[in-house]
Amino acid sequence: MKRKMIIAMALTMLLCGCNEAKKDSAKDSTTEKTTATTATTSQEETTSEVTTNETEEKTTAADTEENTTVADEESTTEDSESVTASLNDDIFEGLYYDKNDSNNSLSIDRKNDKLYSVHITHKKSDTVSEEWVFTGEFNGRQVLNYEKCCKSTITIGEDGSVMSGTDYLDGTGYIRISENGNETGFIWRDDKDNAGARDFFIKQ
Repeated sequence: MKRKMIIAMALTMLLCGCNEAKKDSAKDSTTEKTTATTATTSQEETTSEVTTNETEEKTTAADTEENTTVADEESTTEDSESVTASLNDDIFEGLYYDKNDSNNSLSIDRKNDKLYSVHITHKKSDTVSEEWVFTGEFNGRQVLNYEKCCKSTITIGEDGSVMSGTDYLDGTGYIRISENGNETGFIWRDDKDNAGARDFFIKQ
């Protein structure tokens, strides 16, 4: 009888041991699945973070490049406007009329940082005028000496047609800043035929 009881107890213990082994196996399997899931999630988050950082870096680089390009364009535009303004604000450039004869005029246009183009007109009548065109550079005494001046005679016909004849191409002389009382203007000395002896041009 005792022997049967011992065998029964042994069988019971064996069965209990098997159940616990199954439970431990199940727990181990669940733990492994949980660990694997956690690792996968962590890897996905890391990948997502890296991708986001790369995207932000590319966006920042593109924005920086765009801002640099805009700054360069603005700088170039400002430089161009500054040069134009310096030319337009030139103290010599402009239109002048002869104080002694309103039919005579002188215009000065700046060609670059040194050279000026000068155009002088003497209106002799309603149909005839004389023109002198030359280029020169002002020196430290505010005198512009010139050579190779072109003189032309302009004639307007009765039908409104305009005829221009060249008188010479080798004129020389100068224009110079001068004062006449309280007024400051230009005097003109023409070496070829002394055409500007009585001219005193005032800026308009």
